[in-house]
Amino acid sequence: MFFIYYAKKVFNSAYYPLVRTYARLFLKDRPADPLLRGMCAIAFLVVYHYWPDFVRPRRFGEKLWSRMLLSRHPLLTTISDKLLVRDYVAKKAGADHLIPLLWSGDKPEAIPYDRLPDMFVIKTNHGCQYNILVTDKARADRRAIGAKLKKWLAENYAEDAHLGIIWGYKNIKPVILIEEFIDDHGQPPTDYKFYCFSGRTELITVHFDRYKVPRSVSVDRDFVKLRFRPRFKQQDIDPPKPRNFAAMLRLAEALAEGFNFVRVDLYSLQDKIYFGELTPYPVGVGYFRSFDIVSLDETLGEKWGSNPEWV
Repeated sequence: MFFIYYAKKVFNSAYYPLVRTYARLFLKDRPADPLLRGMCAIAFLVVYHYWPDFVRPRRFGEKLWSRMLLSRHPLLTTISDKLLVRDYVAKKAGADHLIPLLWSGDKPEAIPYDRLPDMFVIKTNHGCQYNILVTDKARADRRAIGAKLKKWLAENYAEDAHLGIIWGYKNIKPVILIEEFIDDHGQPPTDYKFYCFSGRTELITVHFDRYKVPRSVSVDRDFVKLRFRPRFKQQDIDPPKPRNFAAMLRLAEALAEGFNFVRVDLYSLQDKIYFGELTPYPVGVGYFRSFDIVSLDETLGEKWGSNPEWV
């Protein structure tokens, strides 16, 4: 067990940079060539334990990676950009579902701390896990925050992370966003992630304590608990069904319209629904398996449609 764990760490630290370098030098904005697909197939084999077909994908994992490697639809950039997606959501579902934006800009030193509330969230728009929670402005280390933001702004998440193939992030102009801190009694709210296929939710993962010890539970569209785990260990708890779950389901499916597959993240606080993000590349982008059950990988792969007019 330990041998496999460390073997994968060595593989990730050595092989992933090699693939990223090739993608950066030779891929540009073109769909992946046969060599890059072959290099990624080796990484996929390590993650999923079967050899993929990216040209004629059948399972969910294959289709997810095929999208990263081959799809160059401009809408993938729009919804991956955490600033541009706000306009997209406002047009599709209304601006009242957006977390209030307090400030945006591209220079950390321009952040107007004196005009900000005591609690807020700083993030950048061009990747994943670029988030800073400020729960007490008076105690915030502004110099450290600025240094971290400058580091993030200098990165290209598509080229510098994982295998360097998450194309939707490649052409995003990095920007800092500061949003209102929406909280549930001082803690980040429960995160509801709707996996939508051809505009229909087939699965929801409910995430708790995301910034402490992450826990998650998976349920179906009727909010009945499922017996598998997507990333975190399935918890032996039954999450309370939000009173406005039917409205959340409608909103998720409205935002998912026009996509063969997309994940829609929502929050519910005091019966008000807030938009989190639209994710065309959720889970399994390199370091962990998307789903632990092979049958689920196959089932969701079948639900991932192939409408050529959709993304």
